[in-house]
Amino acid sequence: MIVSVSHNAVLKAELSIEGCSACVSDATTRFWEVLDGSRTYSGAHAIYILPVLARCPKCQGQIDEMTLVRPKSKV
Repeated sequence: MIVSVSHNAVLKAELSIEGCSACVSDATTRFWEVLDGSRTYSGAHAIYILPVLARCPKCQGQIDEMTLVRPKSKV
């Protein structure tokens, strides 16, 4: 399944990460996995298409679907 992500969903996903592989050493989660975690439906594996590149909240680097990131802790 191909999912075209909204700009709003990209912004929401940016808020749920601490940093990217360019600025944090333990970034091990792909950005698409962060997007996948916010899906309201389950089932088929999704391929995400971003309308814009996301920005790292720490270093302002560009983030695409495959960029490694560190999600914020869920405490």
